[in-house]
Amino acid sequence: MVGASLTRAFLSMPGRYIGNTIFAILYGIQLCMFFMSAYFLLRSAKADKSRYIYIVYSASLLVLLTIAMACNLFFGQMMWIEHRNVDGGPVAFFVNNIAAWYNTFGTAADVTANVLGDGLMLYRCYVFWGGNIWVVAFPALLFLASTAMGIAGTIQSGLPGGDFFHGISISFVTPWLILTIVFNIITTSMIVLRLGLISRTMRKVLTRERAEVYTGVMAILVESALPFTLLGIVYLITYLKNEPEDLAFADIWGAFVALSPQAIILRVAMGSAWTKKTVTRYTTTTGSAVVFNSESQGTATALRSMRKETWVGSDNNSINALSSSSQKSHVNVEDDVV
Repeated sequence: MVGASLTRAFLSMPGRYIGNTIFAILYGIQLCMFFMSAYFLLRSAKADKSRYIYIVYSASLLVLLTIAMACNLFFGQMMWIEHRNVDGGPVAFFVNNIAAWYNTFGTAADVTANVLGDGLMLYRCYVFWGGNIWVVAFPALLFLASTAMGIAGTIQSGLPGGDFFHGISISFVTPWLILTIVFNIITTSMIVLRLGLISRTMRKVLTRERAEVYTGVMAILVESALPFTLLGIVYLITYLKNEPEDLAFADIWGAFVALSPQAIILRVAMGSAWTKKTVTRYTTTTGSAVVFNSESQGTATALRSMRKETWVGSDNNSINALSSSSQKSHVNVEDDVV
């Protein structure tokens, strides 16, 4: 048993190193997106307390990701530098200290960030489906179950002789991974489906440029957290097959736990994300059909009228029309920061 653990740990060393390196790169992206989000939210002309909630949420994700990265790097320093000459080398140190407090602390930070990220996904799904609590009832149950399993697995892995990837801990860790990834598959599919239903009607009412902001490829990728979900599926497969590469995917997936929700917050801060007001303004839901309300139709008509005036009016009228259009566009963006 010990020999098998040492062999697997030896094969996992390159994955651990590569995972730490990619994690550090993704952390830099997370840091940039956090400061951009905070800047746009604080510069918003609309006084709304919810923007401070977004800032605190983003800061919490950043702190948790910082803890996880610092613990991973510290474990690597202890394993590859400080104790490289112990009997058995770095591999033996890895196996004997997998339950060390700093490794467990990093795992706990990542699990907590995952809970925050899944909570945001559940809320976004709720927003997209018009605040219908019954639509998100099943994902909510999955969220609660995955949270409980994640906490139990983290506690168990921190006990003497514990291991997040082996032993008794996998009785909790495996269900946690399955539940949280199935949760993300379901919520991602629901959001993509909703965007698909909306996009066909929205493109008929709004200009192509404006519709792309809400229903384009980038909007679908970010709003649905699709990259995070796909990466989670790959990680789950390597974990269940006990492949040596699972440590690398664990670190990368652990970074996307905070990166994906931060990308959503950045879209909110820039006024291009779907919010409750956006859904209410542009759509009403009857069964699975999506119908635009009269206000959005009136807005679209006004925009078309303004574009005509800009081209056929006199020079002074053109300047005034452009100025008015710019101001209205700015107001629309600010309204989306909710």
